[in-house]
Amino acid sequence: MSVVAAMDVVSRLVARLDGSGAAPQLSLVADRSNTVIRARSEEGGVVIARVATATSMVRIGMTFLKREVLITRSLHTLPVTRPSKRLDPGPHEEGGLVVSFWEPETLREGIADPRESGRTLASIHRALDASSAELAGELPEWGGFVEARSVLSRARTNGVMTETQVERLDRAFARAEGIVSGARERSASFQVVHGDAHSGNVLNTARGAVWADWEDAFVGPVEFDLACLRSRLDLLGEDRSVIEAMTEAYDAPYNPELVRDLALVRNVQVIPWLSVFAERDPSLKDRIASRVDRLPPHSGA
Repeated sequence: MSVVAAMDVVSRLVARLDGSGAAPQLSLVADRSNTVIRARSEEGGVVIARVATATSMVRIGMTFLKREVLITRSLHTLPVTRPSKRLDPGPHEEGGLVVSFWEPETLREGIADPRESGRTLASIHRALDASSAELAGELPEWGGFVEARSVLSRARTNGVMTETQVERLDRAFARAEGIVSGARERSASFQVVHGDAHSGNVLNTARGAVWADWEDAFVGPVEFDLACLRSRLDLLGEDRSVIEAMTEAYDAPYNPELVRDLALVRNVQVIPWLSVFAERDPSLKDRIASRVDRLPPHSGA
């Protein structure tokens, strides 16, 4: 689905929900796995629309964006993105797309302070642990990894990866299943987690480091979020100073050996998604190759 189509849907929704019937002024904020659009109404009110676009190639319905609204509402006193107060945050289904609405943030230049980002992730984990009993019934266990099994089915046949890459991914996925099955007993805290806690999901805002993109939240080990955080460094050697500072500042309990093992689980979750996104953006094939190269060379490795 194109950015133009996403903007058309957001324009119609905002005009209807704010009761004005007038089309808002729109500007594109980002177009990646979701399309993010800033909408300003005639009277000057601003909302941020998140439109499921690339993810909708696999995800059907409103479950994931509903999850994001639920989690962020429960964390309203903490530095997370905030559902819109001006409009019903939804999510809403319109024109074949799913849209949610969010409060705007005043963004600052550069990245969020890494140490603040690490500390806030730990604070969020503690809050999620305290509310896990309330939220757990709304969230799946190991949601992102379970979903990756179905995404892998598409990745096997969409022609993005070579046959050799697919075979290597299949063997690594089988090994990851074993790590997942034993993770609960090894974890410092098996609870609600972010599910996609990499440095790119921290916004540098006027109110500090703000964790965004909660649609992948699930019940699992806190170590999975740390594995997400460290993935770009441990697998690809990227962002060393930032990721090390975030990890050092994370002051909640965790099992570092489990974080290390879950790096494989994170990698086999990400690769199938990259394959799906590469259907729209073939330049991602190089990224896929880099990640496949970091998989174990064979199942016994």
